[in-house]
Amino acid sequence: MSNIELDPDLLATLRSLEEHRVEFVLVGDVANAIHDHGGFVSGVAIVPGNYGRNIDRLWHALDALDATLGIAGRPDPRDWRREDLRELAPCSFMTAHADIDVDFHPTGTNGYRDLFQDADRHEFAVGVQPYVASLEDLCRVGRAAAPPAQAPAAHAPAAQAPAAQAPVGVSPEHEPWARAEIRASRTRTPH
Repeated sequence: MSNIELDPDLLATLRSLEEHRVEFVLVGDVANAIHDHGGFVSGVAIVPGNYGRNIDRLWHALDALDATLGIAGRPDPRDWRREDLRELAPCSFMTAHADIDVDFHPTGTNGYRDLFQDADRHEFAVGVQPYVASLEDLCRVGRAAAPPAQAPAAHAPAAQAPAAQAPVGVSPEHEPWARAEIRASRTRTPH
């Protein structure tokens, strides 16, 4: 049993994924908090296996969690139940418990099999033993997602800060929410 205690909503979300036998690797804030031995997170980010039977399992788990495509309390108008989840991803779902970010191929990886190779299983409760991406893989994903450093042009005015990247699971072309709203939703203050 892990010495990290997960929020009941995160635990319920992971339990549902495992009860539906979804094959996935945890990434994102939850995985970082596990490696850092704590921290506050409000959602789950996963890299599921992208084969047909696993997609069906993920679909059923999301349905059981009463998932709605969207983030920060703002639904996306697309009906995820009528589309291939692989075509929607990266995407985010609001559920009855915790938000779930789904990305089949995070930047800098070859997807589930790549991350699974070095992932470790962590037990948080009976029946909740997800695979968690290795710290090295999390760093690799973070480096690949970071905006490239640009050399300032000789005639350019003062350098501007690079644009913030959307969190894992939010496709920029389908992002109807302001990035500030997304960041604010992911950094809620615990009560």
